[in-house]
Amino acid sequence: MTATNVTPLMTEAEAAPEIDRPCFRVYDRSLTTKTGQKRRAGVYWHGQRQGKGDAPPADYDQWICSPLHVEAITSNGDGHFGRLLRFRNTLGRWREWAMPMAMLKGNGEELRGELLGMGVEIDPDGFKQLNRYIQSQHPERQVTASTATGWHDGQLFIMPGENIGQGDAILQSEAANLDDFARAGDLDGWRQQIARYCAGNPLLTLGICTALAGPLLYPTRQQSGGINLWGKSGTGKSSILFAGCSVWGHAEQFKRSWNATGNGLEGIATQRNDTLLALDELTEADPAKAGDIVYAMANGTGRARASRSGAARTANRWRVSVLSNGEVTLSAKMAEAGKRTKAGQEVRLLEVSAARVFGCWDDLHDLPDGGAMSKAIARATTTHYGHAGPEFIRRLLEGEGLEGLPEALALLRAEYQPRNGLEGRAADRFALLALAGELAIDFGLLPIDPDSARLAMLELFAGWQAERSADTSEDAAIKAQLLEFVTRHGEAHFSERGIPTDKVRDRAGWWELRGEHRVWLFTPEGLRRAVPGFEQRTVLDVLDAAGWIVERDNKSGKRSKRIKVDGTPLWLYHLQPVEG
Repeated sequence: MTATNVTPLMTEAEAAPEIDRPCFRVYDRSLTTKTGQKRRAGVYWHGQRQGKGDAPPADYDQWICSPLHVEAITSNGDGHFGRLLRFRNTLGRWREWAMPMAMLKGNGEELRGELLGMGVEIDPDGFKQLNRYIQSQHPERQVTASTATGWHDGQLFIMPGENIGQGDAILQSEAANLDDFARAGDLDGWRQQIARYCAGNPLLTLGICTALAGPLLYPTRQQSGGINLWGKSGTGKSSILFAGCSVWGHAEQFKRSWNATGNGLEGIATQRNDTLLALDELTEADPAKAGDIVYAMANGTGRARASRSGAARTANRWRVSVLSNGEVTLSAKMAEAGKRTKAGQEVRLLEVSAARVFGCWDDLHDLPDGGAMSKAIARATTTHYGHAGPEFIRRLLEGEGLEGLPEALALLRAEYQPRNGLEGRAADRFALLALAGELAIDFGLLPIDPDSARLAMLELFAGWQAERSADTSEDAAIKAQLLEFVTRHGEAHFSERGIPTDKVRDRAGWWELRGEHRVWLFTPEGLRRAVPGFEQRTVLDVLDAAGWIVERDNKSGKRSKRIKVDGTPLWLYHLQPVEG
């Protein structure tokens, strides 16, 4: 085929213009040529076939697809380019989509699948020309592309089909139909049929505040993480999850199941960046993978993967506020696979009990029972949804913008009294939710009294704190494992120092009697066996802080001491565990 001439696109046509072949043209309307030929609207390739012998070239016109314009070149600044497409679907409605150029690889099947799904009609035999057409267009307009929803430079919030704030950027994704951020009803209906029930109901307030906290993560420099609302079935947990989802979209479409692969949730988290990741039914999660999913969602970075050429692909990144529910806690779910939760997992997904006065509810607002309350809220989330989140962002950008949010968060955080570092991180989370709630009250989104969200989060933090030991869960786990080891294996893996024996197998050390209590002389390898899954230094730090190391080498600073056992000098840890 001869070289392609790029002809400016036509947006209006009622009679066929002169054509400088070969070229592509777009006709938004059907037209009639000078010879009386009817031509349907769409993208055309106006080509020429070489005539036989001395015959002149023969003109031909190939319809490729329904009207589709290449409006701009998109780029995210990291070498990922795309094109902003504007097209008309089967119903005659115009839509836009920022398409990654990578979708043109191979025969472009992925691209055609997305376009067909959005209502673009394509000639089955014209797919090569569709690829050539898109790549031949180089419009002057250039648009910054983002591969995730959320904040862009702090002045613009990008959502599917909508930008909030200032700036020329667009969401670019291989999934063109991101309809999870759907809307129906209106904001007043959402306030009156869902949000007003937050009055007197801390758990509903918690759910909506968690949904609104997503856009605050970036300006307050907080990590991803959130809440797992757990308790018996039928208490109203799902209704609270639905209420949180309704801040951004239709509950059934917006929520996701715990019964998903880690890779799948990475993609969803990227699409939910700076908003809400709602995970339904922790009970359905794979117990062997649940803990890893919590870490991944909170850390905000996907796994590094290689392309077919071996080069590193760009990892997915996200910030999300997580709202989960289930009949079990994370620790109970992981225990099904013989795993224990680590403190980092527990503080990233805080367990909040759903046991209130009437299931999840404290105030029924004149409804007959908790079941009626749950049904009323769940029903309303199918009618009014998708308005509160975008309006919350608009109001954030008004006035002073985002600059004062870290200071406001610090003032709320000062009201919490954590007993250790892990509780301090939990307090950070509850304070962030309180900030989201108080801002929503101030913006008129939550029709409840000022300070209601602040007081509700303080109450829920106090309840969460009361269920924990003042000791960190990690410290408690280390000490519990050591106690269990000497209780169960003290006679099998230890013997009294100075008394030779050949009955000990898999020796972990020796013991000595000091007064009425034994001091256990652990070998380094024995201590690792007694407390698996922790760094040795971490274990020693915990045992030292608890006062369980009763002798050490003061000259070297080591927490072990060198003594002779059966004539051989050994470095041993002198430990005296204390129950309680």
